[in-house]
Amino acid sequence: MRVKTNLSGLVSATSKKRPGSGGGSSIKIGKVYGIITTPNTPTKELYEANGGAASIGAVFYMDYKQVKYSIGIDLTKCKIALPLDSSIRNYPLIGELIQIIDGPSPTSQLSNSSTQKYYTGIVNIWNNPQQNSPLGDILGKTFIESSEIRNLQPFEGDRIYQGRKGNGIRFGSTVKIHSDINEWSNIGNDGDPITILVNGYVTDSTSSLAPNIEEINKEKSSLYLTSTQKLPLKPGTSIINPRVNTVIPSNYNSSQLIANSDRITLNAKKDEVLLFAKGNIELNTDNIININAGRVAHINSPSIALGTKKDGTYPTEPVLLGGKTHDFLLDLLNALTLLAGSLSAATVATTEGAICVSECNAAGEQLLSDVDNLINKLESITSSNVYTI
Repeated sequence: MRVKTNLSGLVSATSKKRPGSGGGSSIKIGKVYGIITTPNTPTKELYEANGGAASIGAVFYMDYKQVKYSIGIDLTKCKIALPLDSSIRNYPLIGELIQIIDGPSPTSQLSNSSTQKYYTGIVNIWNNPQQNSPLGDILGKTFIESSEIRNLQPFEGDRIYQGRKGNGIRFGSTVKIHSDINEWSNIGNDGDPITILVNGYVTDSTSSLAPNIEEINKEKSSLYLTSTQKLPLKPGTSIINPRVNTVIPSNYNSSQLIANSDRITLNAKKDEVLLFAKGNIELNTDNIININAGRVAHINSPSIALGTKKDGTYPTEPVLLGGKTHDFLLDLLNALTLLAGSLSAATVATTEGAICVSECNAAGEQLLSDVDNLINKLESITSSNVYTI
């Protein structure tokens, strides 16, 4: 019985054997009982016996017609097949069914009758991205099935790639007749492209098998690349600078990149992190913004405003230049020193000669002492770390 698959073209091209051609045969179905993924999976002995690292992805299988209802089988009695495509890794789970074809082997250049078994894909029995084992097989050593994993809801023209654990990529577009179903089709034109990458879809109901649809505020981590779409993203804070007219993400309908997660880390291991914008750069938080630099924190702008007035306008009080303020105060203190010296030696002329003015002299001495203390303190009034022009 021939199984119809999406590889019908390949089947027709390979199903007609030619004597001595080393050609193929029709696609067969095999059931997987083991797969080589690490030096110890399934076992160290099987890993080494089948070529070590060169055998990663190879499966141990039996013809499905012979083992329909068998669960545990000795792997040394199984047949072996390699993935047909090494650039896309989509390895099956234990118990799943795969499509098997014959193809050239490494020795086919020496012998045109030499062939190798390859597998081309997993038979989609349950039409489920998580697992497609026909029986209640143990799917592997670490794989745990979840009731929350669903197919993604497709729309016309979509290309969707889903992982087994609630992650995937949608190459989609605006589909206006379904604006009541998805979050990205309420404006724009049919066919406007959108790319969505999600890690951790959230399923509202685990009792239904209805397909899942991306919801930007529920997913664990997501990346959206839009063209004309508006997305109902709820920012982590509502603080917006009143001096700028920044359009919040949920109101923006031109191309944008949205990265959304509980935490976002950008790390440049060897060089700079660069942020450029024709418009504003907004940094908003309900808590603290820290800027730490091992050498210099440099803010370069023709005007720097600290704070905002209650009416939303920029502050108008200028800051003082530390060096010039220091020199001005030093000149003032030096003038006071001269005054204090004059007061401490002040006298008045009398018929008996010059007499010291005791009150002025005492005040002068006190002023000299105070000015001397202020001059000493003045040397520590300027910062050794913060500078301005």
